[in-house]
This record gives sequence, structure tokens and C-alpha cells, in this order.
Amino acid sequence: MQLSNERLLADTQGLSQLTQKSLPIKVSYAIAKNIAKIQTELKVYDAERQKLIDKYSVKDADGKTLVGEDNQITIQIEFLEAWKKDIKDLQEIDVEIDIHKFNIDSLVNGNYDMSPGELMLLDYMILEE
Repeated sequence: MQLSNERLLADTQGLSQLTQKSLPIKVSYAIAKNIAKIQTELKVYDAERQKLIDKYSVKDADGKTLVGEDNQITIQIEFLEAWKKDIKDLQEIDVEIDIHKFNIDSLVNGNYDMSPGELMLLDYMILEE
């Protein structure tokens, strides 16, 4: 399945929170497997993002990226537009992930307290027959 880096980044925290819920074992297993696959893809994303940080960030006298007290980096003003474009391009890249799916009946046939937002996080994991 093709998913963008942006979607993977957006879904990671929500999926991790779902692992704390009491869900059917097949659903819980699918979520855990998919989180592991997503984390693998995000390692590549993070490495490429770091290259962009190294390229565009404000540096100290030794050429190392300056990190503020709030743990934030600053992009050199003359590179701000290039940074925005490159980060957007990186986030829009689609990656192929073999998503582990489960049948919607696993959730329908039980009393599981899930919000519509949580179900939206799982939409690409659900088999509807």
C-alpha cells in the first residue's frame, strides 16, 4: 500500500495511543505490526530530514547546527523557501508498506470504545467484505 511520509508522521502518535486500549488480539496485533513497519520507514524519512537540517540550518563557529533552548533549530533566512519546498517534497513522497489488515467484524462484534478519529487512523488497515 502506498502512504505518504506526511500520513505516516501524522498517524504515528495516534496509533501508539491505540496500543494502550483493550482491543481484540487481531486488531491489536495488526496495529503493533503496522507501527513497526511505519517506524522503519520513518527512520529513512528522519535521515533525509536531518540532511536538510544540516544543509539549511544556522550553524555555530564549528559548523554544527545551532539548537535553541527550546530544542528548536533555525533555518537560515536566505534558505527558508528552499527548506519549505524540500520538506514539503519529502513529506509528499509515497512509500510502499505491506500493511497488516484485519476484518472490520473484529471491531463491530464487540463493545470497543473508539472515536471516529481513532477509526479514521485505522481505515487503511481494515478489510471490509
